[in-house]
Amino acid sequence: VLLGRSAPRPDAARRVAALRAAGVRVETLRCDVADEARLRSALDEVRAELPPLRGVVHAAGLLDDATIGTLTERQLDTVLRPKTEGAHCLDRVTAADPLDLFVLFSSAAALVGNAGQAAYAAANAALDALAELRRLRGRPALSVQWGPFTDVGLAATDDRRGARLAERGMGGFPTAEAWTALVRLLTSEETVVGYVPIDPRRWFDANPDTAALTSWSRLHAAAREESPGTPAGDGAFRARLLEADRGGRVELAQEKVRELAGRVLRLDPDGVEPDSPFKALGLDSLMSLELRNRLEAAFGMKLSPTLLWAYGNTKALAGALCDQLAPAEESH
Repeated sequence: VLLGRSAPRPDAARRVAALRAAGVRVETLRCDVADEARLRSALDEVRAELPPLRGVVHAAGLLDDATIGTLTERQLDTVLRPKTEGAHCLDRVTAADPLDLFVLFSSAAALVGNAGQAAYAAANAALDALAELRRLRGRPALSVQWGPFTDVGLAATDDRRGARLAERGMGGFPTAEAWTALVRLLTSEETVVGYVPIDPRRWFDANPDTAALTSWSRLHAAAREESPGTPAGDGAFRARLLEADRGGRVELAQEKVRELAGRVLRLDPDGVEPDSPFKALGLDSLMSLELRNRLEAAFGMKLSPTLLWAYGNTKALAGALCDQLAPAEESH
């Protein structure tokens, strides 16, 4: 029984048809899982016509990314409702059913905190908490903090989002791998499990603040062990900057800004001209946050959240970074 707010799209309809042709009975029902009255009515229909309900998989989800400072109440409700309200409605409406499994599709956003996804991270963390609560009550529950699927789902439908996650060190995987993993996880005793491929060095490069968190200490140590000869964080590039004279320092800074801006914008660094405004190249608030993180790691200093908007092109930003580096050098 497949519940959804809308009718199956063509690709889903083809899969349903293939299942039916193979002898599987498949029912598709229009239902907002966060509407408890409608959900209860839909499941009453299912119970009247089909064998007992033995399992629930809650995979609903919506994205509406925004930084904390720009997040609106409407966006928060849009993201939270299908995840949190939907899960709690399913929990209440199936309380009397003899369930063998109750699977919640959480997200790695709840595990690692992707930039711009505070609402989405909170929604998925709520799923994790519900799974823990159900287990305490002696009921089945598994919440899986999935990384990006490469062939279906929110990341797959937005190539740019998936590419940006991969650039930051978070890889994806096909659904065939996920189903195999899910079968294995259902036989384990774990309640909340993260399943996401992470390249530690690239992750800490894009998210330097996480390196200082105790929850990341083991991964951070593993990243350093993988490349023991490579200085962590800002060491190598910062050392080159400090050894150069003013002219050479600015040139190095411009090259680094172009390189990092190109990575964030998914552009060839040669296409990031010194005087081209970052906004004109497509830099938004989320990309700005990522670029600032990368600049902080490379230059080895904390930067103002408004720096990229105050110095809105490569040339101006490189000069400002060198100016900020100089007082730091003198203080030592």
